Amino acid sequence: MSDRIQHLKDAWDDREQRLGATKRSVLFKRFPGWLNQSIHRRHRSFVLRHLPEKASRVLDVGCGYGRMSLEIKQRFPEMQFQGIDLCAKFCEEFQRSVGPCHSGSIQTFESDENYDFILVVTLLMYLDAEEYTPILRRLWSYLKPGGCLLCIEPAIEFLTLWRRLTGRASASPTGGTVYHFRKSELAELCANLEGSAVVGRGSVRLIPFLPFMALHHCMAVNKLDGNSAHRGEQESPPDR
Repeated sequence: MSDRIQHLKDAWDDREQRLGATKRSVLFKRFPGWLNQSIHRRHRSFVLRHLPEKASRVLDVGCGYGRMSLEIKQRFPEMQFQGIDLCAKFCEEFQRSVGPCHSGSIQTFESDENYDFILVVTLLMYLDAEEYTPILRRLWSYLKPGGCLLCIEPAIEFLTLWRRLTGRASASPTGGTVYHFRKSELAELCANLEGSAVVGRGSVRLIPFLPFMALHHCMAVNKLDGNSAHRGEQESPPDR
């Protein structure tokens, strides 16, 4: 394990010890509970809106304790789940309540399985820029034709706002420097996957309908099969 990944793992282990398996732990530690719950609801809405109708296997990358997968499992208990997370305690909680979990980095994860739905939630933010495309392509290779890959990553607008309000350069939940995305950047990464069709995009905002208040950008991309037709992407309603 590289020094960078070990540092990130230590930071998440420490965060789990202090905050536990809570939304405050995996979202914004400085936000009040009601605001993190509101952000979670809007993530959930985007995720469930793009869950393939006949999905049976889900891969949750950067799963934490299972914040998103638990929402899917409650509605579709017959689905099977696989998680990936650096924090060992989060992996234990995921395995207890959701399904098997790879305790380690995405760089070390390999699978012989194929999935109908792959969640990539606040993962790319911790990678080096040159890793974005190779890792997304590897995950894409695990996705079944007709399946959906969904990304949720921090928005550049939040970093800009944070710097103006606090004077601090970093808005990282675990310290150090992380990347905040423009929506167009996230869309381009997804659109460059072979046989892809971006089918949904949206933003979760601190105050609805104010673009400069974006906290996260969300992107959903389908893997076309021989019987699929690209019907064009749709702007998903924000802040629902």
